[in-house]
Amino acid sequence: MLSWLWLMTGLFACLPIIGLVLVLILRTVEARRAAQQRQDYERYRAQLQDLYEGLDQAQSPDSILPLAQLFKATTRDEVAALKHVILEAYGTAPESTKKALTLLYESLGFIADDIQVIHNGSLEERSRAAFRLGWLRYLPALDALERVSRHSSTELRLVAIWALTEIADTRCVKPVVIALSEANGWQLMQAANRLLGMQRDLTLPLMELLDSAGGMRERRERIMMTVLDLITDFGNRAQKYINPIAGRQAALRLLESDSVNLRTRALRALTALGVESSQEIESILRALKDKDWEVRAVAARAVGDLQILAGISALQEAVGDRAWWVRHNAAYALKKLGDAGEVVLLQLLQSDDRFTRETVTQVLQES
Repeated sequence: MLSWLWLMTGLFACLPIIGLVLVLILRTVEARRAAQQRQDYERYRAQLQDLYEGLDQAQSPDSILPLAQLFKATTRDEVAALKHVILEAYGTAPESTKKALTLLYESLGFIADDIQVIHNGSLEERSRAAFRLGWLRYLPALDALERVSRHSSTELRLVAIWALTEIADTRCVKPVVIALSEANGWQLMQAANRLLGMQRDLTLPLMELLDSAGGMRERRERIMMTVLDLITDFGNRAQKYINPIAGRQAALRLLESDSVNLRTRALRALTALGVESSQEIESILRALKDKDWEVRAVAARAVGDLQILAGISALQEAVGDRAWWVRHNAAYALKKLGDAGEVVLLQLLQSDDRFTRETVTQVLQES
């Protein structure tokens, strides 16, 4: 028994030393692996540099195959290094060479590997694979990227959205918008910038989404709200990517929706795109009588932003609305309508309604 106790005491005394030895061994192994990865990277980069002239002339899978056979990547680290080298070269290559680099990446089996990872990998592995496919603008990966764009992980969805917009094909718009229907405002703004960066006419895919959002009512409404938000954003700063006539027609149609969210967003879209017909103006003025105060408030602001002088009497009435935001927006709109609107505001200062007087006083005092 005593000898056993001595043995256990000795082992416990040695544990710190054993731990230190293990740490040193692990660090040595990691250092050797890192050094090997650097060697692999430099070797493949030198090989690729030597093959640049051949890549410039290679425009088909058949002409790429002989070049692909020159690369020997068998271990996982070698494959990772070769992928990294090709992706790095792709970033600075001219357009003609980029196509050849994508073909090379595909001929080496890396496209198939990345798509397999997207289906079965961990979240981090999926994100990296989605990034690589987007970086290479590989359109046939659309289905795989669309799948991960609906993933429950916000981070993975955002990478997929980035990849889809990097591919820059109008077929990518639908999965991007559907993914954005679960996003917050900041993510929507970032993705709107990415969609504009595609430099494509986005009218058709956006209109198709409004017409065939499909699915459950709640999900369909979220998608349609997202489309209207994008139309508003594009109307404010990039109308060349959205046809104003088609956008206004869609907004007018959705002003008849039973959804408050859709009606308010339809009004914002109309405001961003501008109105040209009497029908459009009448629709906005009718919205000042909407049963929901949120719609009335947005409509009041729209009258001012669009300089609809025919709406002065309706705004005068709206300044007495029971909802504070409607009153405020109506008074603000009258102020934006210039002298004619200010005359009405000065008259309203004599109103018998205390809330009307207070609202007008506040707006007139605003700079």
